[in-house]
Amino acid sequence: MQLNRIEKRTFFILMLAAFFNGFIISTFNLQDIIAKKALHAYDWQITILVMLWPLSNLFSIWWGKILEQSKSLSKFFILTGFIGRLSLILMLWVHNFYQYLAIFIILFSFNALISPAQNSIYQLNITPKNRGLIFGYVSSLITLVAIFFSFAAGKILDINENWFRYIFLAVGILGCISSLLMALIKIKKENFTERAFLNLKQVFIKPVLRTVEVLKNNKDFAIFQRNFFIYGISFMILLPAIPKYLVEYLQMNYTHTFLAKGIISQIGILFLAPLAGKVHDRKNPAFFTTIVFGILSLYPLTLLISSFLLDTSYVYYVVYFAFLIFSVGMSGMVIAWNISSIFFAGKEDVSMYQSVHVTLTGVRGIFAPFLGLLIMKTLGIRAVFIGAIALFLLASVLSFKLYLKMCKKEVVFAIPAKQILYHFRKIFPFS
Repeated sequence: MQLNRIEKRTFFILMLAAFFNGFIISTFNLQDIIAKKALHAYDWQITILVMLWPLSNLFSIWWGKILEQSKSLSKFFILTGFIGRLSLILMLWVHNFYQYLAIFIILFSFNALISPAQNSIYQLNITPKNRGLIFGYVSSLITLVAIFFSFAAGKILDINENWFRYIFLAVGILGCISSLLMALIKIKKENFTERAFLNLKQVFIKPVLRTVEVLKNNKDFAIFQRNFFIYGISFMILLPAIPKYLVEYLQMNYTHTFLAKGIISQIGILFLAPLAGKVHDRKNPAFFTTIVFGILSLYPLTLLISSFLLDTSYVYYVVYFAFLIFSVGMSGMVIAWNISSIFFAGKEDVSMYQSVHVTLTGVRGIFAPFLGLLIMKTLGIRAVFIGAIALFLLASVLSFKLYLKMCKKEVVFAIPAKQILYHFRKIFPFS
């Protein structure tokens, strides 16, 4: 990997920040388990909690509009660190679910700023040939830290689950350090013109109009987002079901649940993210997501199989295998979700493209987790798994259709095996 001077400095700071960011990311995987076991949250409360991350992303188009008109990103990372992440210190005084929920509202609201700001750094400071690979290394380091921290947290909480307050205290401080390190990265926007402070119309109305403009003018990006939307619904209907399945159906303790959600589910990202990033750099993100969505469909399928083995001694291993499959799929998803927008933005400022992408996560977050809860309550937890399988597969098929369209190839109902092999080898020339 050949890096120029700016790339070397940016890569160094990104990796340093990634170490501290790993502690924050681990809390995203464990927050629902802690709420379920330590605070005895009901199913509907867990559903609200897991909705916070996608719902907070609704703010992203407004953050994106502000970033689009800002020359520097540093002040936004500082704001996220001190207000968004240090808010976790307040966990010391948490004694019920609603206090817990309020703190996560603050954390996730400011976290919606991170993705578009980070994309601007990758677009402006990292060349296209190195972008995915560097992001892969950063993701692997974040995951490595999250894995070790999740293991330690699980052991600590099995001793005394009330110590979750001190765990979040440490995470808040370390997460703030990560944001402050990101603030050290300097970017240079070409042909940037200073603009007057945004008025209320520009802040609240123009981002919505700009979102519509982006989706209307870039049809391929709009279709890509539609496919991602379908994937996201599948992902989110599983969110309220997973903690209930692990805690109530399987009777897992903290160590076992954290092993599944916080460690095994991250192993694929740890080892495969750089490779996934390299493949993403080479080829079209539509085909890339075709593969990723297809792999992820095996995750709820394996959970569905495990639900028929609840009385056996090896059901835990089947569930662990499901999370291992999930981790392999997510090694590609973490790349596609975070930097695919750069491909579609071209020479335009990517911050608004990524903000549209992130905000659509919030749109599906309004209803998808509740849809999962409704299915679980009326049809049972297996119906949630079946619905997720179907939606993952649909997203995969539609992504492959988009890939063929972008390659200007005619889409036919039945794709010959040789044609599939041809496209596969284009993506994986080493196969």
